[in-house]
Amino acid sequence: MFNRSFTRRAASAAIAAAMFVACNSSLSLNNETLERTITSGLQEQAQVAANVSCPDDRPIKAGDVFQCQAVTEDGTTLTIQVTQTDDTGHVNWQVVGAS
Repeated sequence: MFNRSFTRRAASAAIAAAMFVACNSSLSLNNETLERTITSGLQEQAQVAANVSCPDDRPIKAGDVFQCQAVTEDGTTLTIQVTQTDDTGHVNWQVVGAS
């Protein structure tokens, strides 16, 4: 149904613009924008419609690795690994598993 090795580099401007300052003045990734970016990438690259969920309030930190989950229309759960590539909110992501 999809190629597990496909990878999507999020657009620099989109993710950088998606940052916001939390009440404690630490920078966090904008969860909604990240989820939309991954959803669009899955659709564009693999023609897979999915509902993506990522952890909230992820601090912006180069090298940070975390996972999001996507559930496709047929009920398949995809595990997506997200890696922050710098301290300004840029990320790479890839599907690393399906169940």
